[in-house]
Order: sequence, then C-alpha cells, then structure tokens
Amino acid sequence: MHFIKKQRNKPLYKKFLPLRKNVQSRNKFLNFKKKKWEKFQYSQLRFKKQRFYDPISYFLSNFKNFFNKKFKYNLQNKQRLSLFYGKLRKKCLKRTVKSVQKKFKGSNRHPSVLFIEKLESRLDTALYRTHFSYSFSNARQIISHKKIYVNNKMVQYNSYLLKKGDLITLDKEIFEFTISNILNSKICPIPPKHFYVNYKTLQILVIEHISYANCLMYYPFWIDFSSFLKFYER
Repeated sequence: MHFIKKQRNKPLYKKFLPLRKNVQSRNKFLNFKKKKWEKFQYSQLRFKKQRFYDPISYFLSNFKNFFNKKFKYNLQNKQRLSLFYGKLRKKCLKRTVKSVQKKFKGSNRHPSVLFIEKLESRLDTALYRTHFSYSFSNARQIISHKKIYVNNKMVQYNSYLLKKGDLITLDKEIFEFTISNILNSKICPIPPKHFYVNYKTLQILVIEHISYANCLMYYPFWIDFSSFLKFYER
C-alpha cells in the first residue's frame, strides 16, 4: 500500500503566519516566493538554532501588553497546541482536559503534567515521536488503514492510550514507507526514553510509564498550559 504526500501544502503553512512560529518544525515554506512569506522566512533563518522550552516553567510577561492582548494570547496558545498535535479538534481537547481534572482531584501532581502525559500516551503521538511517520496526519492515516498493531491486536483509534509493556508492530506492507520516513527524518529530537525502538524490526516497546520528565525537550515553542486548561474547564 502506497501513501502519497499531498502536493498542496500552503493551506497548512498559512496557519504558521498568524502564530509566528514554525509549529511543526517544517522547512518547506522557506522555498515559497510570495512577498507575504518574506518576514516569516527571515525570522526563521535568523534563529537557526532550534530551541526547546519547558512548558511547566513560570512565564513572566509585560503586564501592560499582556492584559491588552489577552484574547489574542489565549487564541494563539490554543491554536499552537492544536496544530502541533496535528489539528486536534476542540471536542477532543475538551474531553482530555475533563479526564485530567478528574484524575487531578485524587492526585498531588500538577494538572499540566497530567495533560502532557495524556497527549504523549496517544498512539499517533508515539508513531510521530519515533519518526515512523513524518506527521501526525500521516500517523492517523496509517492507523485508520489498519496497519498498526498493539500487542498483536489491530488498533484503529488514534487516541488509543499506551501503557508500560505495550508492543507496537507494523504491517509488512508499510515497511518500505516507514523506512523512508526514518531515513528522511532528522532524528532530532531523539525518541523519548520511555520507548525502546528497534529500527531493524520496526517495533516500539513501551519500557517505562510515559512521564512528563521524558518529554521536556519536545516543545520548540512556548505553550502556557495553565491558561489552556483554565479555558477548557468552562
């Protein structure tokens, strides 16, 4: 089975402009020649060194500008997170926040930590983090085509939550496609520590509980999880 990349990419990249961030760490927009891309291309080329942020660290802002632009701040915060995880729908995010709030009542852990761990436990996130797929949308396409097995059982749900001891295997039909994705990837950042990846047999084993500590380096832009959770609590 062949998975062909879509040729029309600009509608996706247009969403980077108002956010002012290369949310999905893609570089194809650097070849766009229209004038509206010049400033964004310059800003990305100016800071070539990739930065990673701790999403739980405190954020100090200029209060005068912050309160004047609070709506814009919250909107961009939601859009960045949704786009980073492959355009997650509002219903999905709201359902995840509710489950995190229930879990938080019986736990002493920060709700932002629980929320991150929930997103990182998803099956489509695991395929993307280990470079088996070049994007979240591609990971979801592979899953929907019945090509992914967890503990030798076919899984068709993108939001399937992995746990310690789970083994992810692939259908032989997509071996060549997966190998090409791995070879074309930058392998940066490296896969999280809770995954043991066998690139010869193309298998992923969850060897630890998926924890926030192993995901610190995987956000190339700032996300205010506290304000995000407060918004979806309503």
